[in-house]
Amino acid sequence: MSVILVFSCNNGTKVKYIPKSNGNINTVSVVMPAKYWKNDLGKIVKKVFSQEFKGLPQQEPIFNINFIPLGAFSGFARESRNVVLMQVDSVKSYYVEKNRYASPQLVFNIKAPNELEILKEFNNKKDKIMGSIKNNELIEKRRRMGLSRMNTSELKSSLAIDLLIPSVYKVFLNNKKQNNIWIQKETKKGSINIVVQDLMVYDEISNYDDLNKVIELRDSIGKKFIPGRNPDSYMITEKAYEPYIRRTKVKGFEAVETRGTWELTNDFMAGPFVNYIIRDTINGRNLLLDGFVFSPSSLKRDMIFELESIFKSIRVINNKK
Repeated sequence: MSVILVFSCNNGTKVKYIPKSNGNINTVSVVMPAKYWKNDLGKIVKKVFSQEFKGLPQQEPIFNINFIPLGAFSGFARESRNVVLMQVDSVKSYYVEKNRYASPQLVFNIKAPNELEILKEFNNKKDKIMGSIKNNELIEKRRRMGLSRMNTSELKSSLAIDLLIPSVYKVFLNNKKQNNIWIQKETKKGSINIVVQDLMVYDEISNYDDLNKVIELRDSIGKKFIPGRNPDSYMITEKAYEPYIRRTKVKGFEAVETRGTWELTNDFMAGPFVNYIIRDTINGRNLLLDGFVFSPSSLKRDMIFELESIFKSIRVINNKK
């Protein structure tokens, strides 16, 4: 069983100690009777959480799933950060508990009289559950990154923004005169890269709903700032696969998000990218934040998720003061 300690303070009040939650980023613990896991309920739950993570060169799931039989849901197993708990009960209900067995933690409770009714309730709530877990993981990722932060003074002084970036990243190239900065993290098999560009325009975000325009913009920056190993080699958006594009918001700013794969002209390097074009209403400009990964023969979901977490930590500094 989980150990939740209660301490008495000098003034007589009791303080409950809740253990820290556990689990890798983008992992969900699914709890239900073992017999249901082998039936339609288990199959559909697996299908939902194992949907393909968009924009990668190979298939990877949005979430990894850790199945726990209901009878084994005790002790350390209860301390997972994201728990979907499905139980048979005479009264149908759905509710979310925060920090029930550990902290930080979300426990999504689904109760119904039988397997079919549990499945119906899950189908009704699956989008909310997925969105809440995604947000919970972004928060946890930023918490971990914040334990050792990069010195972002160059980013602040050159482009009037700040990002929460782990200290293992370093400024690779700062093109101050062209309002561009390239930040890089070296890995065992390659690198994770961040490019920030002040676009020097202040357009409506709807101007970037056109995928071809975003691709043209990305490719022009790649040609100008991101050379390959060979002459006349530079980064472009891969032509063989159409990127995914959607309108979104980043820290309250209107934005367009694009995900896909990149390649080098006249070379054989390639990998995934995530790109945000943000309408900065504080300084009256459009910003481009592009993150790309080069890591052959590696899983790349968590690398792209790290870049997304970094970009969604943006703080815009008023440079008009």
